[in-house]
Amino acid sequence: MGQTVMPKFAPRLFGHPFRRFIKREDGSLLVFGLFLFATFFLMGGMAVDVMRAENKRTALSQALDRCALNAAALRQTLDPETVVRDCVDRVGLLPQLTDVNVTNGTGQRSVEAIGDYELETLFMGASGVEELDLHARSVAEQRATNIEIAMVLDVSGSMNSNNRLSGLKTAARNFVSTVLANNNNKISITMVPYNGQVNLGPALAAKYNIANQHGLGVTSNGDMATVNCVDMPSSVYESTGISTSLQMQATGWVDAWSTMANEYGSSMSNWPTTYSSTSRSPNGSNVWCPPSSSNIVRLPDNDVSALHTYINNLSAIGATSINAGMKWGGALLDPQARSVVNSFISDGEAPHQAHEVVPNVFTDRPFDYTKRDALKIILLLSDGENFGDVRLGDAYRTGLSPIYKGSDGQYSIRHETGRPSTAGTNEYWVPHRNSNAGQWRATSWGGSTSTEGVQMTWQEVWQEMRVSYVAWHFYARALGTSSSSRQTVYNTWWGNFRDQRGTSSSTPEMDAELSDICTLTKQQGVLVYTVAFSAPTRGVTALRNCASSDGHFFHSTNNTALNAAFQSIATNITQLRLVN
Repeated sequence: MGQTVMPKFAPRLFGHPFRRFIKREDGSLLVFGLFLFATFFLMGGMAVDVMRAENKRTALSQALDRCALNAAALRQTLDPETVVRDCVDRVGLLPQLTDVNVTNGTGQRSVEAIGDYELETLFMGASGVEELDLHARSVAEQRATNIEIAMVLDVSGSMNSNNRLSGLKTAARNFVSTVLANNNNKISITMVPYNGQVNLGPALAAKYNIANQHGLGVTSNGDMATVNCVDMPSSVYESTGISTSLQMQATGWVDAWSTMANEYGSSMSNWPTTYSSTSRSPNGSNVWCPPSSSNIVRLPDNDVSALHTYINNLSAIGATSINAGMKWGGALLDPQARSVVNSFISDGEAPHQAHEVVPNVFTDRPFDYTKRDALKIILLLSDGENFGDVRLGDAYRTGLSPIYKGSDGQYSIRHETGRPSTAGTNEYWVPHRNSNAGQWRATSWGGSTSTEGVQMTWQEVWQEMRVSYVAWHFYARALGTSSSSRQTVYNTWWGNFRDQRGTSSSTPEMDAELSDICTLTKQQGVLVYTVAFSAPTRGVTALRNCASSDGHFFHSTNNTALNAAFQSIATNITQLRLVN
């Protein structure tokens, strides 16, 4: 009694197998192993989340870098912020773009793009991190270290009004002084004065393929009749440059503007039916390309003193063709002009007598539009609006005319067809014969009835007579037999001799050419400043539309405001120079 009876299975519990089990630690290692596995799994998952985050951040950062660089390029003319947003959208990251900041300055642009990406984690949520906030920022900036400037200045006759030309000279000199102060040979200035045309000067004109150049001597008013303007075809306004191989017609030295109406009234019924020398001599002020040794294009230069002298010598005369001025200003900044500039430098040749040789430092200018550290600027000024330009008909530019000149200074003309019956077989009309009523002769007038005259070239004719005078006294009086028929003949030959594009108040073709070349020039990244100097409404509108933006357009109504406008532009360029 009192003895504990052990179950029959007790020996199995306390036997050798059980004692061996409770002495072993295999169970604790298993738990520890499971703990380590979970830890490593979580760490590996976190690494995956980190890698995913870095890939996303890198992609966002690279996109912002690329898009900011595109937007900062000075040669692109679109809104920089729009460029960034469109670029980021193309890679599907627009929702992650949080801010775009643009800073513009003359010759420089800075674009900052900021992005934010919230990435949902796959594994880090187990540790309480549900999202990773990723940030990216890119700043791209472009600055120009080489600047090419073309000053396109109106020197038409209206610039003589209200002391405008004097004000322009002061403003232009101050502009040059400011821009080229502490000159570092990085800035070049090309001068393009214009009126009804752009006078290239003989040396520069020789670089282009110009047909029918005349090279006459001294005119009746003492000016040299040698002019070096060209009547550019409309096709040149379809591109920014002008090829040196493109054939262009030389502008004729001709007064195709003054008419008999100046002396006799607008009604042709009041014009003389007898010979008179009145209204014969050309008016040099009405020649579309007035001969000049001062209003000539000046190729790239950086000599302040020489440029001041050049500006001081500008004179105001002639009509206004803003389209031609803008075209040549842009063309001389276009890379196509590089061969012209280089040829002057390599030959050591001065573009004209008032121009020293082009500095060697400007070799290989104008630069390509795509050169990242270069900027091209046009400063275009006008006090007017386009005025319908007048051109000679191609058949009357050069070559022999049917007009003869006698030793006494009197003239005759041969009409092989179209003669009135009173002429019979006589082909030569002599306006001053038969008591100034005119006479038909079998031979030309040579100064006496027994001699013949010397046949004149058309260039010689225009040097001595106006188009209107020739059309009336040599054609209308000769071939017309009544007031109405004389008017018809006159109008026919007035139209044959000349072609006027528009009027003094409406020039749709010239305005379209100006608009086209302004647009093309700006698309190449050229910065266009325009200044309307007491200009009429149509001129103000055309210049405003030509400018790179409203901020690049100035409307000056007096000399003080003009100088302030030029200084504002020059100051912006100077600020660029200080950071180079």
